[in-house]
Amino acid sequence: MFKSLFFCSGLLCVASLSMAQNNVTNLNEVVVTANKVPQKQLQTGKVLTVISKEILERNVGKSLGELLNQQVGMQVVGSQLTLGANQEVSIRGLSNGYALLLMDGIPLNDPSTIGNYFDLNVISIDQIERIEILKGGQSTLYGSDAVGGVINIIRKKADSKPFSAQANLSGGSYGTWKGALNLSGTLNKNSSYSLAYTKLYSKGISQAANKKDDNLNEKDAFNQDALRAQFQQKFGTNLTTKVFVTHETYRADIDNGAFSDDKDFVANSSSTQIGVGAEYFVGGGKLVANYHYNDLKRSYINDSNYVAPDAYDKYSASNYGAKTNYAELYGSWSLGKNVTWLIGAEYRAQKMSQTYLSISDWGPYEDAPLSDDLANVNQVSGYTSFTLNNLGGFGAEAGGRYNHHSLYGNNFTYTLNPYYLLGKNLKVLANFYSSFKSPTLYQLYSPYGNTALNPEKSFTQEGGFQLFSNNQQSYFRAVYFNTTINDVIIFQSISTAPYGKYVNFNKQASKGLELDAQAQLGKFNMSATYTHQIGELTTKVAGKDTTYKNLIRRPENAFTLSLGYQATSKLYVSSTLRGIGARKDTYYDNDQFKSINVDLDAYQLLDVYGEYRINSKIKAYADLRNILNTKFVEITGYQTRQFNASIGLSLQF
Repeated sequence: MFKSLFFCSGLLCVASLSMAQNNVTNLNEVVVTANKVPQKQLQTGKVLTVISKEILERNVGKSLGELLNQQVGMQVVGSQLTLGANQEVSIRGLSNGYALLLMDGIPLNDPSTIGNYFDLNVISIDQIERIEILKGGQSTLYGSDAVGGVINIIRKKADSKPFSAQANLSGGSYGTWKGALNLSGTLNKNSSYSLAYTKLYSKGISQAANKKDDNLNEKDAFNQDALRAQFQQKFGTNLTTKVFVTHETYRADIDNGAFSDDKDFVANSSSTQIGVGAEYFVGGGKLVANYHYNDLKRSYINDSNYVAPDAYDKYSASNYGAKTNYAELYGSWSLGKNVTWLIGAEYRAQKMSQTYLSISDWGPYEDAPLSDDLANVNQVSGYTSFTLNNLGGFGAEAGGRYNHHSLYGNNFTYTLNPYYLLGKNLKVLANFYSSFKSPTLYQLYSPYGNTALNPEKSFTQEGGFQLFSNNQQSYFRAVYFNTTINDVIIFQSISTAPYGKYVNFNKQASKGLELDAQAQLGKFNMSATYTHQIGELTTKVAGKDTTYKNLIRRPENAFTLSLGYQATSKLYVSSTLRGIGARKDTYYDNDQFKSINVDLDAYQLLDVYGEYRINSKIKAYADLRNILNTKFVEITGYQTRQFNASIGLSLQF
């Protein structure tokens, strides 16, 4: 069913390529993530997806995780649960820690998490201008963790007018409401400013599902605040500087685990970011300097006013802190008509702290506190790349990175990305990447830590083609990918205290096929995606290598079909069908005191969106999700949202 649905839609998109007139996606659009310098999408062999400003404005009722979950080759497990639930970002079937999140090109990490990944719940979708998703191993330009790819979130820029105001007001199911305000402007052509604030609140639904399916569990609320301020100043025609501050927090009610409701378990999270940057045009090229500091705090408090029937303890408190420092300097220059040279260096420093206390019938238990005086690492890297374009249809990028880690020492990665344009309508690509993921602070310094860990090292091959229309505004793309990760870090049980230790042990493989297409036919716009992925883990059993499939909660097959219609100059409507194939899952059963393996059924969700432009400044919209009220399971023991909706107004002055 998945393949037939996609291929029918794919044929429709391909057939309409020559008839495409309006802008669905534009391959002549300039992007920055592919090689850190502005270039057209058409002029790179890398596999890049752009979520444009227009798409974001038509998905303002969704969370960032929900929107990413609709992209080809991506799954965000947990995005269909109540707001505030854990969200696991997977690119091409790889687990959460192999997708690197960027904010305006700067890596975002949380060293206090086991996988060093950043929490999507913190980020407000209302403050985003566009998103660029770059698949494949991108460690040459973006360092550690960029094994499956990078997601570059680009914040809204200041308006060219002296003063501009944008606002969004919405409300909907589960007692959810949101207000967002963005003020920006440009003064004297040299000074620009922006100030954005978002408030999101939801009474929510219970995170934990009820085995009796009687909906008697407590609702778990979510409360988010996101504030960002930025100021930019030009000095003459060559130098531009910026400074910004971001403070994002949320409070979420959570539960005690699968099928285990808890009425006084609360998670709090905050991220405070400060950054400065500068761009300087010199000698026919450009120098870019950035510094970014992030202070993160998380806590999980399970109070003793209510104790879940299957709870081990009566009270628990976990506190995590992390600090990151990031600095980079890079430059790019044109070497003749067809070659661009990029060279740069970066510095990363991470530290974390944690405490844990629980009280049960056996008395109090406290982990030895982990101090950031002990749990800290730094990395220094140098990298370079050369980009060749428009040489008789041939183009390529080749580069490498040398990385020095304060514990494990040195490693090297490289990239080679050739492509060839055949005429005006076909691009053939082949990509070869090596990448790496450094051991996380938790894996190094927790009670189960191992400071002798080596980095996980990967190699990715991609091959495919892209067929596009004469005006480069519609396309059909097919890409085969194969990623192998060696020295995978796992938790290994041991017979003595602390009864576990992190070691380099396994090999992970991910391979598959991505198909995506977009086109426009008159007033209709269409898009379709299909992802087939296989994850395989190789480990030693009784001294012999054993390989088995290990996609947990991630499907082998997924598709998305979207159809939009511009009914009038003021009215636009669209529908999206999202299909997720059968999956495997495992959960811990508190009644049986053991892990249970389960099979999760495939499901399809149908969403409908509509907007009406009242005038040039005011737009009303309605976002209806899961309109068929489909019951499905995303994570065993946790409740998913059924039919839900939001309505709102967008204003611009």
